[in-house]
Amino acid sequence: MHSSIEKMLIRYQPKTSLDSIRALREIIQEIALVGLWRAKFFEHAAFYGGTALRILYGLDRFSEDLDFSLLVPNPEFSLKPYHQAIADELKAFGFNVSVSSKIKNSQSQIESAFIKANTVHELINIGLKNFTLSGIAKDATIKIKLEIDTNPPPLFKVEAKTINEPLPVSINAYTPSDLFAGKMLAVLCRTWKKRVKGRDWYDFIWFVRKEIPLHLEHLEQRMWQNGCLSNRQ
Repeated sequence: MHSSIEKMLIRYQPKTSLDSIRALREIIQEIALVGLWRAKFFEHAAFYGGTALRILYGLDRFSEDLDFSLLVPNPEFSLKPYHQAIADELKAFGFNVSVSSKIKNSQSQIESAFIKANTVHELINIGLKNFTLSGIAKDATIKIKLEIDTNPPPLFKVEAKTINEPLPVSINAYTPSDLFAGKMLAVLCRTWKKRVKGRDWYDFIWFVRKEIPLHLEHLEQRMWQNGCLSNRQ
Protein backbone atom coordinates (compact mmCIF):
# COMPACT_ATOMS: atom_id res chain seq x y z
CA MET A 1 0.00 0.00 0.00
CA HIS A 2 1.26 3.47 -0.88
CA SER A 3 2.32 5.42 2.22
CA SER A 4 0.05 8.36 1.29
CA ILE A 5 -2.97 6.05 1.13
CA GLU A 6 -2.09 4.62 4.53
CA LYS A 7 -2.01 8.16 5.92
CA MET A 8 -5.35 9.05 4.31
CA LEU A 9 -7.00 5.90 5.65
CA ILE A 10 -6.23 6.90 9.24
CA ARG A 11 -8.91 9.62 8.95
CA TYR A 12 -11.69 7.05 8.57
CA GLN A 13 -11.06 4.12 10.94
CA PRO A 14 -13.73 2.02 9.15
CA LYS A 15 -15.71 -0.41 11.29
CA THR A 16 -18.19 -1.75 8.71
CA SER A 17 -18.29 -2.54 5.01
CA LEU A 18 -20.21 0.70 4.40
CA ASP A 19 -17.51 2.66 6.23
CA SER A 20 -14.89 0.94 4.08
CA ILE A 21 -16.64 1.76 0.80
CA ARG A 22 -17.09 5.38 1.83
CA ALA A 23 -13.41 5.66 2.71
CA LEU A 24 -12.38 4.04 -0.59
CA ARG A 25 -14.68 6.30 -2.58
CA GLU A 26 -13.36 9.48 -0.99
CA ILE A 27 -9.72 8.44 -1.36
CA ILE A 28 -10.30 7.76 -5.07
CA GLN A 29 -12.10 11.11 -5.40
CA GLU A 30 -9.19 13.04 -3.92
CA ILE A 31 -6.60 11.26 -6.07
CA ALA A 32 -8.75 11.93 -9.15
CA LEU A 33 -8.70 15.63 -8.28
CA VAL A 34 -4.91 15.52 -8.21
CA GLY A 35 -4.92 13.87 -11.64
CA LEU A 36 -7.18 16.59 -13.00
CA TRP A 37 -4.95 19.26 -11.48
CA ARG A 38 -1.89 17.67 -13.08
CA ALA A 39 -3.67 17.74 -16.46
CA LYS A 40 -4.43 21.49 -15.98
CA PHE A 41 -8.16 20.83 -15.88
CA PHE A 42 -8.66 23.58 -13.31
CA GLU A 43 -7.47 26.20 -15.77
CA HIS A 44 -10.88 25.68 -17.37
CA ALA A 45 -13.13 24.52 -14.54
CA ALA A 46 -14.02 24.81 -10.87
CA PHE A 47 -15.05 22.18 -8.32
CA TYR A 48 -18.54 22.48 -6.83
CA GLY A 49 -21.35 20.38 -5.36
CA GLY A 50 -21.61 18.18 -2.29
CA THR A 51 -18.20 16.56 -2.60
CA ALA A 52 -16.55 19.97 -2.89
CA LEU A 53 -18.39 20.98 0.29
CA ARG A 54 -17.10 17.92 2.11
CA ILE A 55 -13.50 17.80 0.89
CA LEU A 56 -12.79 21.53 0.81
CA TYR A 57 -15.17 23.10 3.32
CA GLY A 58 -15.80 20.43 5.94
CA LEU A 59 -19.37 19.23 5.30
CA ASP A 60 -19.95 16.29 7.65
CA ARG A 61 -21.62 13.90 5.21
CA PHE A 62 -20.25 11.76 2.40
CA SER A 63 -21.06 12.65 -1.22
CA GLU A 64 -20.81 10.28 -4.16
CA ASP A 65 -20.10 12.40 -7.26
CA LEU A 66 -17.44 14.82 -8.45
CA ASP A 67 -19.17 17.91 -9.86
CA PHE A 68 -17.49 20.68 -11.83
CA SER A 69 -18.42 23.83 -13.70
CA LEU A 70 -16.62 25.46 -16.58
CA LEU A 71 -15.34 28.94 -15.84
CA VAL A 72 -16.55 30.09 -19.27
CA PRO A 73 -19.40 28.39 -21.19
CA ASN A 74 -18.19 26.03 -23.93
CA PRO A 75 -20.70 23.51 -25.35
CA GLU A 76 -17.88 21.67 -27.13
CA PHE A 77 -15.97 20.91 -23.93
CA SER A 78 -15.29 17.22 -23.26
CA LEU A 79 -13.99 15.27 -20.29
CA LYS A 80 -12.45 12.63 -22.57
CA PRO A 81 -8.99 14.27 -22.79
CA TYR A 82 -8.76 13.97 -19.00
CA HIS A 83 -9.71 10.31 -18.64
CA GLN A 84 -6.16 9.04 -18.97
CA ALA A 85 -4.79 11.61 -16.52
CA ILE A 86 -7.24 10.38 -13.88
CA ALA A 87 -6.47 6.70 -14.56
CA ASP A 88 -2.70 7.33 -14.54
CA GLU A 89 -2.83 9.23 -11.24
CA LEU A 90 -4.82 6.47 -9.58
CA LYS A 91 -2.48 3.84 -11.02
CA ALA A 92 0.49 5.69 -9.52
CA PHE A 93 -1.14 5.15 -6.11
CA GLY A 94 -1.80 1.47 -6.78
CA PHE A 95 -5.41 1.56 -8.02
CA ASN A 96 -6.67 -0.32 -11.07
CA VAL A 97 -9.55 1.71 -12.52
CA SER A 98 -11.21 2.45 -15.82
CA VAL A 99 -12.55 5.86 -16.82
CA SER A 100 -15.25 6.12 -19.48
CA SER A 101 -17.75 8.64 -20.81
CA LYS A 102 -21.47 8.42 -20.20
CA ILE A 103 -23.35 8.35 -23.47
CA LYS A 104 -25.92 11.14 -23.66
CA ASN A 105 -29.49 10.15 -24.51
CA SER A 106 -30.47 13.74 -25.23
CA GLN A 107 -29.01 17.20 -25.67
CA SER A 108 -27.64 18.31 -22.34
CA GLN A 109 -25.23 20.90 -21.03
CA ILE A 110 -23.89 18.28 -18.59
CA GLU A 111 -20.92 16.18 -19.71
CA SER A 112 -20.47 13.00 -17.66
CA ALA A 113 -17.94 10.22 -17.08
CA PHE A 114 -17.44 7.35 -14.63
CA ILE A 115 -14.48 6.04 -12.67
CA LYS A 116 -14.99 2.31 -12.11
CA ALA A 117 -13.09 -0.32 -10.13
CA ASN A 118 -13.65 -3.67 -8.43
CA THR A 119 -14.73 -2.81 -4.89
CA VAL A 120 -13.24 -5.77 -3.01
CA HIS A 121 -9.96 -5.70 -4.93
CA GLU A 122 -9.40 -2.04 -4.17
CA LEU A 123 -10.45 -2.35 -0.52
CA ILE A 124 -7.88 -5.10 -0.07
CA ASN A 125 -5.40 -3.01 -2.04
CA ILE A 126 -5.61 -0.19 0.51
CA GLY A 127 -5.11 -2.61 3.38
CA LEU A 128 -8.56 -2.90 4.93
CA LYS A 129 -9.17 -5.86 7.22
CA ASN A 130 -11.34 -8.78 6.19
CA PHE A 131 -14.08 -7.99 8.74
CA THR A 132 -14.82 -4.73 6.95
CA LEU A 133 -15.49 -6.57 3.69
CA SER A 134 -18.44 -8.60 4.99
CA GLY A 135 -21.43 -8.61 2.66
CA ILE A 136 -19.63 -7.09 -0.35
CA ALA A 137 -19.98 -9.24 -3.49
CA LYS A 138 -16.72 -10.25 -5.14
CA ASP A 139 -17.80 -8.72 -8.44
CA ALA A 140 -19.17 -5.50 -6.90
CA THR A 141 -18.11 -2.34 -8.71
CA ILE A 142 -17.47 1.03 -7.16
CA LYS A 143 -18.56 3.82 -9.52
CA ILE A 144 -17.81 7.50 -9.13
CA LYS A 145 -19.56 9.87 -11.50
CA LEU A 146 -17.85 12.99 -12.81
CA GLU A 147 -20.09 15.72 -14.19
CA ILE A 148 -19.25 19.11 -15.63
CA ASP A 149 -21.67 21.89 -16.50
CA THR A 150 -20.56 23.20 -19.89
CA ASN A 151 -23.00 26.13 -19.79
CA PRO A 152 -22.94 27.39 -16.20
CA PRO A 153 -25.14 30.31 -15.16
CA PRO A 154 -23.11 33.51 -14.69
CA LEU A 155 -22.21 35.68 -11.70
CA PHE A 156 -20.44 33.02 -9.65
CA LYS A 157 -17.08 33.44 -7.94
CA VAL A 158 -14.26 30.95 -7.48
CA GLU A 159 -11.36 30.75 -5.08
CA ALA A 160 -8.16 28.71 -4.86
CA LYS A 161 -8.43 25.87 -2.35
CA THR A 162 -5.70 23.45 -1.33
CA ILE A 163 -6.10 19.69 -1.14
CA ASN A 164 -3.46 18.41 1.30
CA GLU A 165 -3.71 14.69 0.58
CA PRO A 166 -2.48 12.61 -1.13
CA LEU A 167 -0.27 15.62 -1.94
CA PRO A 168 -0.78 19.38 -1.71
CA VAL A 169 -2.31 20.90 -4.84
CA SER A 170 -4.32 24.08 -5.40
CA ILE A 171 -7.57 23.87 -7.37
CA ASN A 172 -10.36 26.26 -8.33
CA ALA A 173 -13.60 25.90 -6.39
CA TYR A 174 -16.88 27.76 -6.07
CA THR A 175 -16.99 30.02 -3.03
CA PRO A 176 -19.26 28.86 -0.18
CA SER A 177 -21.82 31.57 -1.01
CA ASP A 178 -22.10 30.32 -4.59
CA LEU A 179 -22.27 26.70 -3.43
CA PHE A 180 -25.13 27.80 -1.19
CA ALA A 181 -26.86 29.25 -4.26
CA GLY A 182 -26.56 25.89 -6.02
CA LYS A 183 -27.99 24.11 -3.00
CA MET A 184 -30.89 26.55 -2.72
CA LEU A 185 -31.74 25.85 -6.35
CA ALA A 186 -31.99 22.16 -5.48
CA VAL A 187 -34.11 22.84 -2.39
CA LEU A 188 -36.50 25.14 -4.26
CA CYS A 189 -36.63 23.75 -7.77
CA ARG A 190 -35.47 20.14 -7.99
CA THR A 191 -38.05 17.77 -9.51
CA TRP A 192 -38.02 14.94 -7.00
CA LYS A 193 -40.79 12.55 -8.04
CA LYS A 194 -39.95 9.52 -5.86
CA ARG A 195 -36.44 10.59 -4.81
CA VAL A 196 -35.70 11.44 -1.20
CA LYS A 197 -34.54 15.01 -0.72
CA GLY A 198 -33.09 14.71 2.78
CA ARG A 199 -29.51 15.45 1.72
CA ASP A 200 -30.48 18.83 0.28
CA TRP A 201 -32.19 19.88 3.51
CA TYR A 202 -29.24 18.56 5.52
CA ASP A 203 -26.84 20.67 3.47
CA PHE A 204 -29.16 23.69 3.69
CA ILE A 205 -29.09 23.49 7.50
CA TRP A 206 -25.29 23.16 7.37
CA PHE A 207 -25.03 26.42 5.39
CA VAL A 208 -27.36 28.21 7.79
CA ARG A 209 -25.50 26.99 10.89
CA LYS A 210 -22.22 28.12 9.36
CA GLU A 211 -23.81 31.54 8.72
CA ILE A 212 -22.66 31.45 5.10
CA PRO A 213 -24.29 34.28 3.11
CA LEU A 214 -26.37 33.28 0.08
CA HIS A 215 -25.23 34.75 -3.24
CA LEU A 216 -28.67 35.84 -4.42
CA GLU A 217 -27.56 37.15 -7.83
CA HIS A 218 -26.08 33.77 -8.76
CA LEU A 219 -29.13 31.95 -7.40
CA GLU A 220 -31.35 34.13 -9.59
CA GLN A 221 -29.28 33.27 -12.66
CA ARG A 222 -29.51 29.57 -11.82
CA MET A 223 -33.28 29.81 -11.43
CA TRP A 224 -33.70 31.57 -14.80
CA GLN A 225 -31.61 28.93 -16.51
CA ASN A 226 -33.40 26.09 -14.73
CA GLY A 227 -36.83 27.46 -15.65
CA CYS A 228 -37.81 27.82 -12.01
CA LEU A 229 -38.27 31.52 -12.80
CA SER A 230 -39.99 32.14 -16.10
CA ASN A 231 -41.32 35.71 -16.16
CA ARG A 232 -38.22 37.88 -16.41
CA GLN A 233 -39.12 41.57 -16.17
